[in-house]
Amino acid sequence: MLSLIIAFWLPTASGGDYSAKIGDPQWKTSEYGYSAGVQIEYRLSPTAKEALHKGVPLTWRVVIELRRPGRLWEETVYSRELRYTLQFHALLNQYAVETGNGGSEMFLTLSAALAFMASISTDMAPAGENLDATPLQLAVKTRFDREALPIPLRPMAYLDHRWFLSSDWYLWSIPK
Repeated sequence: MLSLIIAFWLPTASGGDYSAKIGDPQWKTSEYGYSAGVQIEYRLSPTAKEALHKGVPLTWRVVIELRRPGRLWEETVYSRELRYTLQFHALLNQYAVETGNGGSEMFLTLSAALAFMASISTDMAPAGENLDATPLQLAVKTRFDREALPIPLRPMAYLDHRWFLSSDWYLWSIPK
């Protein structure tokens, strides 16, 4: 019975105050192609901050898609996933942010590390592609990767709303 209740409860659960918020979409065209950017506000719960300060790395995956709406379904023209891992190093008293491409940056404060992760900009399509012919949407979502947590923490991360640090999909129409 408990598993049935959890199965119905999990998909509707929301992070509320701690879920990431995405805004400030930007769309640029240049001689090299198209690029998009957004700002993400990461809001860590006290539970997530406590785990971070005890050495648990926190990982988010940012999914950026360029979609062409259709009558029956949407076509994904472009999709990219960016990965960020935030970790606190107690001996250095600094925060490290590792990016999915192998890069790493160190910060003195948590707010500086989150600000680094907040500004997302990516190339979407090369200049040769004509994306101006049809209406397009920019879709962005941030997923907190619970599977990257240590195994003993995972059950609690799936059940406790203070670990729901993901965002919903945010959609914007791209101006022609």
